[in-house]
Amino acid sequence: MKTSKFFGISFFTVLFFAVLFLIPSSETQAQENGDPIPLVHIVGAGENLTYIASLYGVTAIEMQEANGMSPDDVLFVGRPLIVPGHEGVEIESIYFIEPGDTVMDVAAAFNTTETAVMQTNNLINPAYAPPLGSSLSVMSRTGSAYPRAINGVPYVVIAGESLNSIAAQYGIAPLTLAEANDLPYGAYLFAGQRLRVPVGEKRYRFLPNEWVDVNVRPFPIQQGSTFSVYVDNLLDGHPTGTFAGRTLRFTPHEDGYVALIGLDAFTGPGTYQLALNGTGERPWTPYQLDIPVLSSGYGTQYIVIPDELSYLLAPEIRSGEDAILAEKYNEFYEEQYWNGLFQAPVTSTYVTAGYGDSRSYNGGPIEIFHTGVDFGGFVGTPILTPADGIVTFAEEMALHGNTIVVNHGLGVVSAYFHLSEFKARVGDLVKQGETIALGGGTGLSNGPHLHWDLRVDGVAVDGSQWLNTLFP
Repeated sequence: MKTSKFFGISFFTVLFFAVLFLIPSSETQAQENGDPIPLVHIVGAGENLTYIASLYGVTAIEMQEANGMSPDDVLFVGRPLIVPGHEGVEIESIYFIEPGDTVMDVAAAFNTTETAVMQTNNLINPAYAPPLGSSLSVMSRTGSAYPRAINGVPYVVIAGESLNSIAAQYGIAPLTLAEANDLPYGAYLFAGQRLRVPVGEKRYRFLPNEWVDVNVRPFPIQQGSTFSVYVDNLLDGHPTGTFAGRTLRFTPHEDGYVALIGLDAFTGPGTYQLALNGTGERPWTPYQLDIPVLSSGYGTQYIVIPDELSYLLAPEIRSGEDAILAEKYNEFYEEQYWNGLFQAPVTSTYVTAGYGDSRSYNGGPIEIFHTGVDFGGFVGTPILTPADGIVTFAEEMALHGNTIVVNHGLGVVSAYFHLSEFKARVGDLVKQGETIALGGGTGLSNGPHLHWDLRVDGVAVDGSQWLNTLFP
C-alpha cells in the first residue's frame, strides 16, 4: 500500500476523497460554479452513523447517500464523512510539491482556483512547476486541510484511436473522458498523447508519457541523508537511473520499483539531476528531475591521539582496512530483511560524537569526516542489532578494533567498531534487538564507546535518520 505524502492523512482518507470529488475542468468552471465547500466530519472512537447524523440534524440514510455508502459499510476511526445540507469553511494548508505537480494541479486538488494559489504564493504562471519538495500555501476548499485525491489511470494514445474507442475500453462515457482531460467532446487525438482515464481508486499523477508514478521522499534532502525513489511505468521491463553520477539499483516494491540513495557528509549543497529510464520490450521514455540538496551545517572535530596509538594514523592502515570493509558495504542483497523503524544499537543513547563533522587528527589535514555516530558506554555494554539482517563480517582490525558488519538488504549495511567481544558469527541471521557484541575500546579509541556506521549502497549516511524515518 502506497503511503501518502500528506502529513496525518490515511490511505483510506485519500481513497475517500478520490471517490467523493469531481475535478473542475478549468479555473473558469470552478469560478462560475462556485463549488461549495463541503462540511466534513471525521469519525471518532465509538461513533456510529446514527449518532453522527443526529449531531447535524440529518438522517443516517441522508448520510449514506451523501457518502455513497451501503447499509453494510463499517465506519472506522478517522474516516471523513460529508455532511449533507451543510457547508464548510476554507482551511489554511501547506502542500509539498511532488514530481509532475504544477500550480494548476495543486489548485484542482484543493478545490480552489489557480488565481488564489498564485496570489497567496506570489506566482504569475499557473503552469509553473515549483521545485521538488518546496511548499505552497493553500486555502483548502475540500472541507479539510488535505487535498482531494484525483483518481484515474494514465493512457497513451495509439495512432487511430479516438475518445469513443478509448472510453469503450474502460466502460465509461466518451464525454466523461473528454471532461477529465479538458477536451471538447469529439476532439481529435494524436499518437503519444497522454490521457487521464477517471476510473479506479488509485491516485493519478500528472507525469509525462508512460510514467504512472515517480515519488521521491522524504524531504528536505540534506547532506548525510537517505532518500528513496519509487517509480511505476505502463511499459514492461525494469527501471534504470542515475543520481549525481551514481547508478541506482531498483528492486520490486508494491506495484513498481524502489531504489535507496545515500548522500555522504561531503556531498556539496546544490541541485543534482535524477535521470530515470527503463529497459524492456520498448525503452522507457527518459524522465529527469532536479533534486535540491541542502547543507546540514557540519563542523570540524580536532582529535588528539595519544603517542602510543599515533601509529594507527598511518594512511596505509586506514586505506587497507577501508578497502576490506568496502567489499562488505557494497554487497547488495535484493531481499529486504528489516521491517519498520531501526532502533538504536545501545539502550543508553548518550551520543559522544555525531555523524558528519570533518576530522583532523593531531593537527593533521582534514581529509575525512566522521562516518558514523559514537555512543558512550563501558566495556561490556550490550551492542544490539538495530534491525534484522545477516552478519557478513566479524574480525579484529588494527584501526577499527573488533568489528562486526550486518547486511540488512537493499544495499543497507551497518557496522560496529571498537568492540570487546563478539556475540554473533558470520552467517548468523540476527533479529532486531539481539545482542551481537559487547562494547569496548579496541583499535583507535580514546576510551570505551561504540562507533555505529550505516551505509546505503556503500555510502556512509547518518544512521539517526533511520531511527525516525521509515524506508523504503
